[in-house]
Amino acid sequence: MNIGKFNPFSGMNTSGMINNFLIIFIVGVIGLIIGGITFFLVKKKKETKIPKQTIIWWEDFADKQIQLGMDKAVEIVHPGTRLRAFYIKAKDMWLPRFTNSVQPGLYYVTLTKQRELVNWVPTSLSEDMSRMGIKYDHTDMLWASENLREFIKRNYRDKSIKWWQAYQHVITTVVFLIFLTICMAVVLYMMRGIVGDIGSVTETLSQAIKTMETCKPTSGVIPA
Repeated sequence: MNIGKFNPFSGMNTSGMINNFLIIFIVGVIGLIIGGITFFLVKKKKETKIPKQTIIWWEDFADKQIQLGMDKAVEIVHPGTRLRAFYIKAKDMWLPRFTNSVQPGLYYVTLTKQRELVNWVPTSLSEDMSRMGIKYDHTDMLWASENLREFIKRNYRDKSIKWWQAYQHVITTVVFLIFLTICMAVVLYMMRGIVGDIGSVTETLSQAIKTMETCKPTSGVIPA
């Protein structure tokens, strides 16, 4: 027994082992990709099922309210309690659940000059004016609306022009380009025929010249 020449891998099929390892590795990578995509889709679908609350932010500025922006929040119930809160994921912000909604899922919140958050709902203007004893009349607005409608009809709709009249210059240019393209195509086709005829005439002349050269009489004295 020659110990110096002993090879522990002599009886193993190393190429087969490498192929099996590559197959297992590829299958594992594909499984991880499919699992990741499935997890992402399930999470996305679960997030879409959660109803989103819309919060429109306002701020008191110069004796009036200006709109700052809008956020989407999720209503969360803390486990083991009745405490409800709004969570804005985009800003990582927790807010107490607002109680006054303009409509289901829509809330107005104003940041006052004292930097306080006030959840409010716009009330009826007619009821507010009636409650304060203000006499008002909407006849002027009704007449203004009717006059504006007649003004637009008289000065714009009745004097409107057809679409082809408004774009007549563009239509004329397009028609001219199409006609020019057709004319160029016809000219090129005719030139192709003329070039072919010239080629055949040239070939005929060359053949005639060759024939004439072969038919030249030989000069000199004919031996006896």
